[in-house]
Amino acid sequence: IDLLSRLRSLLGRENGEHPETRERQKEAAVQAQRKTRTYKRFWRRHKAAMEPSSHPTLLTKKEVRTKLERLTMELQLVTSQRNELRDRLIFVTEGTMDNRYPLFQTPGHKLKLEHKEIMSELKTCVSSGLHSRLLMEQTQLKKKVDMLRQENKKLMEDWVLLKHHLKDLKVICKDQEKETSDLQTQQQQVGAGRWLEQATAQGESPMQREALQQEPPAEPRSQQPLKSGDEVSSSDLVSIVE
Repeated sequence: IDLLSRLRSLLGRENGEHPETRERQKEAAVQAQRKTRTYKRFWRRHKAAMEPSSHPTLLTKKEVRTKLERLTMELQLVTSQRNELRDRLIFVTEGTMDNRYPLFQTPGHKLKLEHKEIMSELKTCVSSGLHSRLLMEQTQLKKKVDMLRQENKKLMEDWVLLKHHLKDLKVICKDQEKETSDLQTQQQQVGAGRWLEQATAQGESPMQREALQQEPPAEPRSQQPLKSGDEVSSSDLVSIVE
């Protein structure tokens, strides 16, 4: 009864602070009256059963069973109504169903709330830790990317410089090849001239010795060995040059 009176006062206060529509107010009033009547009827029957009757009657097993079932159903109904009224009262006073009134809390409800709070804090810590770790990794990757870009830029500069030096080396090699070819040609010409001089000198000396030992021959005979010597030396010179 005290619980119903408190609920009525709270519901009346809530209706005064937050006006609802007429239809909802009528439905709420009808439901409250219906539940109140059921509750009063139950207590009347309970009192009548508790009071000693002046004329005791003998009940059969079937009647006792039926009465027991009826009382059990009424008890379940009253229990459900009480739970519903308690939840409404908690909702009006506390605002949510999680923050229950201490009088109606179960022994493990406090542990459940603490477990829920700890899990939410743990999730927050894990998410914040992961976020900070990702930020650190992102910063490190940015630094590595900057270093690689600088190295790439330096390598490109070195490559351009090497390319320029390569062109210069090609020009120098061409000049050196040209100079070496000219020197080889000059050396071949000098060698051929020296060999020609030696060949002519070796061809004239035996002829002079024979001319001194023998009588001076006629002019055409003296010219034939010279011609034959000249022909041999020129053919040998051509073969050597080739």
